[in-house]
Amino acid sequence: MKRLLLVPFLALLCTFQTYSQEFENGLSKNLQEWLDRDWPITDTLVFDFPNESALVLYFNKTEFTAEGLTEEFEPLLRKATDFPEFTTLYYRIGENFQPTSLKNVKYQIEKKYVPYVDSLEMTFPVGLDFTGGDFTPVVGFRAHLNWRNFSLGGSISNTIYFPDRVENNVKVNSNWFANAEFVWEFGNTDKQRRNTFGVGYLINENKSQLFNGTTMQAYYNRKLSKHISIQVGVIATENFKTFYPTVGVRFW
Repeated sequence: MKRLLLVPFLALLCTFQTYSQEFENGLSKNLQEWLDRDWPITDTLVFDFPNESALVLYFNKTEFTAEGLTEEFEPLLRKATDFPEFTTLYYRIGENFQPTSLKNVKYQIEKKYVPYVDSLEMTFPVGLDFTGGDFTPVVGFRAHLNWRNFSLGGSISNTIYFPDRVENNVKVNSNWFANAEFVWEFGNTDKQRRNTFGVGYLINENKSQLFNGTTMQAYYNRKLSKHISIQVGVIATENFKTFYPTVGVRFW
């Protein structure tokens, strides 16, 4: 793999000269005319690479500054070791349209030119759900194979139910689910994937005191921070005749 040492070169143009090159993130004719009319190009920022390539950013000085864009792009471009040789790429930056937004331009550059190593991630999530009128602690194991913007994997989770006491004896009833999960975060250079959708099947060997018959669950999990997330879902039990809504919190 090639490793390129990025050498940034700043070119700030006070007057815009007519350009004929096509932008990598071009808009439709009507949107481009709108953008050029209300937010015309006033400045240009150029990053030169040692492999005789360059990245050229066109922007309006009322939206961005050269210094601010340099801070945004320099760390990203230092990792862009797959940037093609002897090539100049042109991007238009304007926050009013999704293809030209700063977030999307950075995402496109990262997706195309920053190498990504697939990885296997294993965690042991714990949490607490409110299931059909009862609070149920949840523990489990999760394994995901991570690609750039999404992950595929599975988990084993135990929904723990405490039946009513009989003669002051506390009993614990475990309800084990085998789950398939899809995790995603599209259009974001942040590696933190915040969205998870999963479906699971109850695999208890012993009789459950909370669920009966064929039982499955579906859920959506949304990360709030690196180690905390909220989860909502539904559990279908009694051969899909009874449905329990669930809501809860997860750690890790």
